[in-house]
Amino acid sequence: MSTPSPQTYTYKTFTNTDGEQTAIPVDVYIPETDAQTKLTPVVWVHTGGFLQGTRRFVPPHFLRALAKHNLALLAPDFRLCPQVSILEVLEDVTDCVRWTLDPEVRAASGFTSDRVASDKYILGGSSAGGWPALLLGLGLHEQSKRLPRPPSAVFAIYAITTVTESLAPFFYEPQKPLSWAVDGKLIEKEPIEREGHLEKCLDKDHQLLKLSSVKIRTEAPPASNPVRAALYNFARQEGVYPTLILQDPSEAPKVCTPSLIKSGVKAATTPVLIAYGDSDPKVPHSQSLHVVDALKTVGYDDKTLLVIEEKGADHLFDMEAEKEVDGMWDWLAKKL
Repeated sequence: MSTPSPQTYTYKTFTNTDGEQTAIPVDVYIPETDAQTKLTPVVWVHTGGFLQGTRRFVPPHFLRALAKHNLALLAPDFRLCPQVSILEVLEDVTDCVRWTLDPEVRAASGFTSDRVASDKYILGGSSAGGWPALLLGLGLHEQSKRLPRPPSAVFAIYAITTVTESLAPFFYEPQKPLSWAVDGKLIEKEPIEREGHLEKCLDKDHQLLKLSSVKIRTEAPPASNPVRAALYNFARQEGVYPTLILQDPSEAPKVCTPSLIKSGVKAATTPVLIAYGDSDPKVPHSQSLHVVDALKTVGYDDKTLLVIEEKGADHLFDMEAEKEVDGMWDWLAKKL
């Protein structure tokens, strides 16, 4: 069966720093199946540390799973840090879920297919994208109150889950050079500053500065934005990653997934899948293990939690063309 091609729609617009309205797109992948079959939407948040990346960077195994399990994939872009913070990312992901589950709003955007269900969905993400999936899907952030309903299941693959100094000290520790740096070379700051990638566009009250010279981006493919693509690595090199995704590092506990699970989840009602590679230097797998431990503390067991550990796997291991994450899609489909 052929791999589906995406159709692109606008799920929201926002006022950019130059005063212009900026559309944020979402790609919708509809598999070739019986036209009468309803498809459960999977809203997936892409990689890139919230600093770069694109909705187009979809792991191949996602697309192979659609027809087999009667799923539709919705891959949104979102506003990128550091010109905004993780709070805007959470807002955008929430708005995409709302768009996905409202047939009238979808139709107003030009998406008229009635094959995508509006009564259930799966919410997931890869790398940094797994963070909002967990925060929203498990009801850990106030934005989750705006969701029409909780997801049928949540998944997070090699996810960033916290930047608190106690659980993630490596985000505050300069690493010069990075352990994964090519030829041990340092990333130079000057090109990043010259092109405006380090500039924030928020005032002390977390409001957009309309006169800023730096526009907020919603997409930054690595191939066409090589300087932007180096921003996460530069942040890790300098030990400043939290300052690029938060308005202030003191906000870290407010989006600390493991701690919020322990204090805010009362029952194991939403199934969760966690996958990671145990040889990942870019996002240490302790980020996933802290979440797993927290979920078990509040009652998650083998029925409601699936943990997939890929031995010897690096970051983005599931982007390989033929790679399958064993049991992932079968398990998620059973939770619908």
